[in-house]
Amino acid sequence: MQPILESLASHLISTAGSNLGDTRIILPNRRAGLFLQRHLARHSKQVHWSPQIFAINDFINEISQLQTCDSIELLFTLHDIYRESVDVPDPFDEFYYWGEIMLRDFDELDKYLVDAHMLFSNIIDLKELEEPLAGLEAEQIKFIRQFWEGFHEGDRTPEKDQFLEIWERLPLLYHRLREELESRGEGYQGMQYREIAERIGKGIMDDPLECRTIIAGFNALNGCEKQIFSWLNKHGAEFYWDYDHKYTDDRANEAGRFLRENLVQFPQHAKLEEFRGLDDEKQIRIFELPTDVLQAKTVHKILDHEDSHKVRDCTHTALVLCDEELLMPVIMSLPETVDEINVTMGYPMKNTPVYSFIDALLRMRQNMRQSHEGVEQFYHKDVTSILLHPYMRNLGGTSGESLIEEMARSNLIMVERQLFMGALEQKIFRKVEGAGDLLEYLREIFLQILENLSGRADKMHQELDREFIFQLLIHLNKLETIIASRPTITTAIMERLFRKMLSVLRVPFEGEPLSGLQVMGILETRLLDFKHVILLSMNEEVMPASHAGQSYIPYAMRIAFRMPAREDMDAIYAYYFNRLLQRADKIDLLYNSGSEGVRTGEMSRYLYQLKYNRGIPVTRPGMEVMARETPPLVISHSPEIDHKLEKYTLKREEEKYLSPSAINTYIDCSLKFYLRYLAGIGEPDEVQEEIDAAGFGTVVHESIRVLYSEIADRNQGIITLEELEQISNSERPENVLKDVFIETQFKGRKRASIEGRNIIVFSVMLKYLQKIIQTDYAVAPFTLVSVEKTYQRNLSILVGDRNVEIRMGGKIDRIDRVGNALRVIDYKTGDARMGFSTLESLFDSSLRSRNGAALQTLFYAWLVAAEHSGEEIMPGLYVMKALYGENFDPALIMGSHSQRKRIESFTDFEEAYILLLKEVLVSMFDAATPFVQTENDSKCRYCNFAAICNRSFID
Repeated sequence: MQPILESLASHLISTAGSNLGDTRIILPNRRAGLFLQRHLARHSKQVHWSPQIFAINDFINEISQLQTCDSIELLFTLHDIYRESVDVPDPFDEFYYWGEIMLRDFDELDKYLVDAHMLFSNIIDLKELEEPLAGLEAEQIKFIRQFWEGFHEGDRTPEKDQFLEIWERLPLLYHRLREELESRGEGYQGMQYREIAERIGKGIMDDPLECRTIIAGFNALNGCEKQIFSWLNKHGAEFYWDYDHKYTDDRANEAGRFLRENLVQFPQHAKLEEFRGLDDEKQIRIFELPTDVLQAKTVHKILDHEDSHKVRDCTHTALVLCDEELLMPVIMSLPETVDEINVTMGYPMKNTPVYSFIDALLRMRQNMRQSHEGVEQFYHKDVTSILLHPYMRNLGGTSGESLIEEMARSNLIMVERQLFMGALEQKIFRKVEGAGDLLEYLREIFLQILENLSGRADKMHQELDREFIFQLLIHLNKLETIIASRPTITTAIMERLFRKMLSVLRVPFEGEPLSGLQVMGILETRLLDFKHVILLSMNEEVMPASHAGQSYIPYAMRIAFRMPAREDMDAIYAYYFNRLLQRADKIDLLYNSGSEGVRTGEMSRYLYQLKYNRGIPVTRPGMEVMARETPPLVISHSPEIDHKLEKYTLKREEEKYLSPSAINTYIDCSLKFYLRYLAGIGEPDEVQEEIDAAGFGTVVHESIRVLYSEIADRNQGIITLEELEQISNSERPENVLKDVFIETQFKGRKRASIEGRNIIVFSVMLKYLQKIIQTDYAVAPFTLVSVEKTYQRNLSILVGDRNVEIRMGGKIDRIDRVGNALRVIDYKTGDARMGFSTLESLFDSSLRSRNGAALQTLFYAWLVAAEHSGEEIMPGLYVMKALYGENFDPALIMGSHSQRKRIESFTDFEEAYILLLKEVLVSMFDAATPFVQTENDSKCRYCNFAAICNRSFID
């Protein structure tokens, strides 16, 4: 079937003769005008002057006596009027959102010729409705009465008072805004419509163009359009409508609701076709897909079967996105055979890289602060998000990765400006003075980004980014002009305003519409016909849309004054959908069946109509799903692995020793031991705002070392009660702890300070430190043998038929002598237990709560025994939580229930302990024993290697 615009072009050429240039054509949008010109050129047998083709908005702008007002300037003007009308006005950034709602309402008031004074009246006395109200009909009065009677029922509430306050203020703002704009010869679109309609009503409207007028392709008409079209009709205008008898002849079909009125009020000048395309045989498919990504991938499969020359024909294939946010996934999923794409639609700026980069810049500015020395400092997370943004990877200057590594290495929570060495980084990370400087700051950055985009090989991404940045620069220029006359706008207000403005901005893509695959939104399809139509997101909440725009005008009042309501939008969308199907031969309809968030996954009512009226089945494309058990990860010994293990033996001279932490790791999970100690895979360096558990222990241990070493140095190694009491009552523990904390957490930076939640952590550390000192009151005086000293000892094992000498060692927190007992003390700031059932349990990897702390302390006792042969060595734990119990005893407890006993001497258990330890070491060095995952996956919950082992947990 021939497209409607081609039929219209043929008719115009056959009826205009040589006077085609004297024809004026008014269409719903500009895109339809370009397609009409194409058809006129194809069907014309001779050279003609092109007719004047107007989109309706361009036509209104042409004949109105008011100039179009800039949308941002309009909001500022409304805010100025609002400030004069209230005692305590909201700042502009807070007014922005509901100011836009007001302007939309005012625009509709004017387009539908509503009496604003009457609409916004608070009719307390319902008897007023009995008086003639400017010709309101009985049905309109019924809706007004219904609203106000319901509103005034019941008690007064703050919400009712707030509504009335806004309702009573709206007419004042409306009239003052119109007066202000009229005085400047400007107006918003609704004002232009109304100004023309009022001149027509007064009989003073002159048509500057005395020529043939063609009006084609409209559907729902507002009050002003009806009056303007009536005026044009009197001057001989010809009307052509795009419809199908299937819905215009059926009065119950909502798709033809407005066309039935239009055909009566403005009869069609000539019959262009039969208008019965919906009854023709069509290839229609409905696809149910569980995600938006699969919708995009299915489009790829559909287009893969299209002939490439058909896709390049602009009238053949249209890809219609009912949900415009699918634009990027769809474009990225198109097959390589689609070499030409024309995108004509609005795309939300909030979904673009430009918005994410600006959001990062503004967030960085909000979190920026100055040090005591006046140096600008930037929060590390903000710095990282900026340096890793895709735009920054195309810019010159310091490598972002190297700076991020330096931040992690030095644990820079706040990054000072002098660390940014590149010219561009210094442009970004600088202080901004005032709102005007902020706009110039953003302009400089994005002009630099725009310059760097020119070298990119990916042309599609490059053109998209150029369009995003171009729209941003336009709005920056507009804002700069506006704030020049408003010095009261601060940087903070401008930041909030700019973010809000961009969050609602839609980027109007306008490509070359006469070639390639046509990608568009549903509104852009008006008056256009395609052989093959693919519609995405055919969901009930999207097509038709489930939500109307925000408005201060209640539903009942909209009905009363015949302003657009939900039913009108449903009828408009029904027309768009049916009209698009009229002349298509092949139709593919996709919808997302997944229910997520507020989405229900329900197919559109239009799909249900096709399903039941035409018997169209729903296709659910099959996906290959393979369920299989993840194989366990096993690392077998190899010459390379055995060579790495040798670093712990006397065969090598690297002075590496096997620590009790490594042994505990091997017992818990031999694969984890391999990954950490042999493969050398560690935790990634990250900036830590708060000190972690390991750092907590390190700070406490080092602080005790410093304090006790000072006492020991003054008293020939003796820790006296008097010294402990004296130091406990002084500020020395706090000062030492502070120095160690800064050295550990902030790498010793002189200007660093403890702040935020680290203050709480610091206070907990100080209490722990003081508790250790107070606990030692009970055993003072005692001799401090060593503190934080590394001990080593060799252990010989037999692996197969070869003897292996292993270097064992560890840093022992503290060794002291209390009376005749030599105590080996290990501090535990985290969770630890003093007791265990048997020595064997310490080496049993199957236990969920194996006491690794006890194994470690006994290991330390064995190390010390080499240097203190013949002495009674008592292994002990200073578990921080246990210190607060009564009669604290650091000695380990072995056994259960009545068999529990205190371990006073390691000598009694040394032989059995070493035998068990050797078994572990033999397994570790045995080439026949691979490194495998633990069977007790509860230990994987907080393991850093859980992702490697496919054992990640979701809490």
